[in-house]
Amino acid sequence: MARIAPTRETLIALFAKSGNVCAFPGCTHELVTSRNIFVSQVCHIEAANRGGQRFNPNSTDEQRRSFENLLLLCYRHHKETDDVTTYDANALYAIKNRHESIRGEKPFKINEAFLHRLEEEMQAYWNEIEVANDEKHVSPDFAVKINVGIPATRQFAEIGAVIDRILEILSHFAESDTTLNEEIRRHLKSLGYDVAAFDSVPYFKNPFFNRNWEMHALAVNNTHTNLVVALKQTEVRFLDEYVKTHPSDGESLAALETAKQKLHDMAISTGYAD
Repeated sequence: MARIAPTRETLIALFAKSGNVCAFPGCTHELVTSRNIFVSQVCHIEAANRGGQRFNPNSTDEQRRSFENLLLLCYRHHKETDDVTTYDANALYAIKNRHESIRGEKPFKINEAFLHRLEEEMQAYWNEIEVANDEKHVSPDFAVKINVGIPATRQFAEIGAVIDRILEILSHFAESDTTLNEEIRRHLKSLGYDVAAFDSVPYFKNPFFNRNWEMHALAVNNTHTNLVVALKQTEVRFLDEYVKTHPSDGESLAALETAKQKLHDMAISTGYAD
């Protein structure tokens, strides 16, 4: 599995909250020198690849390269934190959170030239993904298209569309189960059976009457509600961090305000079916 590079937005956010200082407690080692030389490392709390320190097999590649899973350390402390007995994932999350809560009050603006060099590596990765998806897929006719050109701020709309499509599919199954009893009845009748005995079974003893009603009416709807709220909360958190490093991006600022209002509305009105 290839290591996936962090996005430019993630790196900007990391440096903005770093104070240009190693995150290890008590360390004052700078991350980028006055000559714009990066003298530290972008480190994973849970390793990017299997076999690395604190690798979590339950995480996705996107989670492994996310802002939450990364911190900036000097070479010495990156090596020191390889000791997973002393520095498990929880210990490093605590170090990251404490450092960013202190240093993040005065955001550090990373030099654009430096970011450009880091961005080249990330762009090369996305180019590789695009070529792999378009030209090297093992079964091109059935390849799932990966839209590498979509802006990160619009990714949530695509996820929302997928969620809506899943709900449409589940609604189809619900309709199918609702009509199942009548379909069986008509089929038996078309075969010449007397359906009087079938009709005499009380609905609460009939396994085909409103089959899986609770799953369709309650479980599906409530799970969908949980997913929509969680996605909106994630969108607000992401956009909040994004606009800190893109303050002139009017579209993102507007999207943040819209998302914040929708989440507020959800907070006071969204409820479970019962």
